[in-house]
Amino acid sequence: MKKTYLFLIGILITLTFVLSACAPGPRVTGPPGLALSGDQLFVSYGNFLYALNADSGALQWSFPESSSNQILFFAPPMVTQDYVFVGDVAKNFYKIDRKTGASVWTFSDAKGYFIAQANEENGQVYAPNNDGNLYALDENGNLKWVFETGHFLWAQPQIGSDAIYLGAMDGFIYAISMEGEQLWATEMAGAVVASPTLSEDSSMLFVGSIGKDFSALNTSDGSVAWSFTASDGIWGNALLVDGVLYTVDSSGTLYILDPATGDQKEQVALSVPVVGGLSALPDGISLVTEEGNIKVLNLDGSPRWEVGISGNVFQAPVVNDKYLMVAAVKSDNLVYAYNLTTNAQVWSNTPKK
Repeated sequence: MKKTYLFLIGILITLTFVLSACAPGPRVTGPPGLALSGDQLFVSYGNFLYALNADSGALQWSFPESSSNQILFFAPPMVTQDYVFVGDVAKNFYKIDRKTGASVWTFSDAKGYFIAQANEENGQVYAPNNDGNLYALDENGNLKWVFETGHFLWAQPQIGSDAIYLGAMDGFIYAISMEGEQLWATEMAGAVVASPTLSEDSSMLFVGSIGKDFSALNTSDGSVAWSFTASDGIWGNALLVDGVLYTVDSSGTLYILDPATGDQKEQVALSVPVVGGLSALPDGISLVTEEGNIKVLNLDGSPRWEVGISGNVFQAPVVNDKYLMVAAVKSDNLVYAYNLTTNAQVWSNTPKK
């Protein structure tokens, strides 16, 4: 088993042990979560959620106001126009004012910890938890419904026009109605860690598993339209750009596929582990390897630029029209920002309260 698997699964085992023990608070380390929105970068790591100025890396605010052993963040924040939503490993899920960092409400009825990114639409928030439940909350933090799966939830749910699509560590993809009822469930070859990707017309769902399969599912009934076998497990999300499908496996092979048929157009051997998935650029794609190599590629998979940082990275880069940013563990700094065009480092920072 690769060290990637050991590291990530070790987080689950350690958290489960610590949170079930009679301890004053969780004391573990894991990968940070990032979200970039407008002129703000949000970093969830350790005892705090940080809001940074995207241009300079300067700290704008941190949540909570003071450190607590009872609060520890790993889940990537989910950001809307006015709010930030994030869960911790002490079973709390927060709605936070984006401008001030003040708490709006806290949902504390989950049975496990939050490690996956939530999603939101029309004021309703969908929060995956490691108790295997997806919690649907209204704009005031009231519980609307709970959908139960068979295992941990690491993946952000995907919201379609009339359904929510959720991957689980039990190896299933679930389609859930807006009222919380199961519409269908399709079994994959292994645990699903990545968020599903919807086709432009919402008729197809593209998703991979750590069992090496990458499949296109019909959203109407969950039937498999086609399935592709990668050379290793797929941990990260796929991209659909200009009618072309991109996915990368954990051994570092990039696959460029026809979304209608699953036929392979190109295969690019990066030869280094990738678990964070892919991010779309205005005219390309980006990824970061487990060993901290940031790669920007053209849409045909050819390299555009590459830089390296110290440490390990387990999340895809976050990007806007100016910057590409990553967060690393066991590194000289926590967060690194690069100019998207020139690949020059703009700033790096380890935020401190």
